[in-house]
Amino acid sequence: MVMLVDRYAPEDANALTTPTKKLEAVRAWLERGGALCASGPPGCGKASAIKCVAKEFGYEVSEWKAPTPTLWREHAHARGNENYGIEYASKVDEFAAYVARATKYEPLSFLKPTTRGGNGARGARNGSANGTSTAKGKSRGVVLMVRDIPSSDESGRARVLEAIRTLTTARNGPPCAVVLTEEDDGGGGGGSSSRGEILARDVRAVMEQAGATCINFNATTAAAMTKTLLRVREAEGFVIPDSEIDAIVQASHGDLRSALGALEFWCMGKTKPDAAKKPAKKAPKRKRGEPKEAPSEAAVARAKMSSRDQGLGLFHALGKFLYNKRETTEVMEIKGFETMDESLRRPPARYDPEEVLSRSGIGAETAVGFLFENFPDFIDSRCIDWVAAGTRYLSDAAILARGGVSTYGFRRGREDVGDEGDGAIDPNVLGEYAAGSVATRGVLFSSKRSSAGFLPMRGPSAMKNDRAAASNREEVRAVVAAAHDGDFSVGGTTTAAAIETLPALRLISSASSAGAALVPFLPARWRSAREDDAAFRRRVAALPLPAAAPLPAALASGVALAIDRGAKGAHAPPLTLDDIDDLEDDIESDSDP
Repeated sequence: MVMLVDRYAPEDANALTTPTKKLEAVRAWLERGGALCASGPPGCGKASAIKCVAKEFGYEVSEWKAPTPTLWREHAHARGNENYGIEYASKVDEFAAYVARATKYEPLSFLKPTTRGGNGARGARNGSANGTSTAKGKSRGVVLMVRDIPSSDESGRARVLEAIRTLTTARNGPPCAVVLTEEDDGGGGGGSSSRGEILARDVRAVMEQAGATCINFNATTAAAMTKTLLRVREAEGFVIPDSEIDAIVQASHGDLRSALGALEFWCMGKTKPDAAKKPAKKAPKRKRGEPKEAPSEAAVARAKMSSRDQGLGLFHALGKFLYNKRETTEVMEIKGFETMDESLRRPPARYDPEEVLSRSGIGAETAVGFLFENFPDFIDSRCIDWVAAGTRYLSDAAILARGGVSTYGFRRGREDVGDEGDGAIDPNVLGEYAAGSVATRGVLFSSKRSSAGFLPMRGPSAMKNDRAAASNREEVRAVVAAAHDGDFSVGGTTTAAAIETLPALRLISSASSAGAALVPFLPARWRSAREDDAAFRRRVAALPLPAAAPLPAALASGVALAIDRGAKGAHAPPLTLDDIDDLEDDIESDSDP
């Protein structure tokens, strides 16, 4: 059985849903040659656009398909018998060998692209006067396409990226296109890198640095998807109303492949008996100004069930809370709405807050931090009471979230918190869920009007403060550990060193040259909350070595002896008078010329 996705695969550019500008960019790349990095969401027509344009130019597309790998168990089983002839090769090895074969030899002269006339891409599509071959004539060569990039560990990923760099910089090989799917998995943990997959942005960065042409495709528009589904419905004779097609389009989120699969799933056994003899009748056109029939709740639920799971990015999820879009239905028609207190009346929210959090994978503290930072910008300056109400909800949510699993972390999906399938919620994450609901619903309730226009979002400053504080704590540990083996000793905890001892040492070192000689190390790698990682690393790299204490990793033994003396015992013995006299004598003897 041939699926609808394969049966109605586009044969030429006229059948594509890709915008004309993107097609022209692909044609311009194929005229120049070299490497192409085509990235975009799933089902937006990246590979189809490359295949159709290559067909216009008379190229054949040769796609690399990962061979079935030899499992290590099979190799270990057959290793003792030479008659099997099974050699172990991972997908990374196969991909590296493929790139080596593709770039090692120059194409034969009769496979090289011929020079076209002055018509450019149009001449390649329509056939030029000097005999340039087209798709109907003899093939002019091949275009290599890579869509399945192998996954591996860190060393394997480095090999794959190096192979892609080699494929991009090869000058003698045929044109090559690497198709990357940038799927929005959300802000939660368990990303592609943790599963061994190579991130699309890493591949794109490598190819861009090597001089490849980069084209970013957008998701298929709802109008283009609707037009395609209606055409397939008419050709197949499916019995499905327009409202249910609209539900499929809404649930597909720009993924045309997913929409065609959902349409085929819906219409199993719903074809008219005489559909093969005569086409189905077209539905009457909607008159101008007539409202469009909305899909039913059952159709929307069925569309979500039959569509591909769609992640939600961090800022997309936050936008659903901050912009606070609500339904435009008549609120007085809602049952019990007229008896509700006027201060509590709100139109129905367009999105379910818990569902948005679950799809995005955002942790409660992350949501609280971002909402607290950006919520006031989306409220009218005259509505200070709305901001005050939202801040109270966010404060309550922050207290609930502090009793959760992590600080500024990401939570697991809701399907992972059950206790062995009995539906019970883990009490350790109950505060996480309560905090997420209080924060998001509190922000939605506090704002009585939807925000209009585009407003940029900022990351929470609290995260930057925590990151700077953690870095500064490491610097204090390094200074204390270095001081343990130096001319002076720092007692107590790192907190005491930071707020009592180190400020005094700064005054001593700045008083005179003799005082500076008594203080060998001071915190030089001190980080500001406004400083990002790149600027901090550049500044630290420019510091002279004597100006900074050794890194904490180099002083692990000193840290164990000198830092947090209270951790080794309830109370460390204080210095005696004899110990203090000995230290003063050592300092005086070292300071004498």
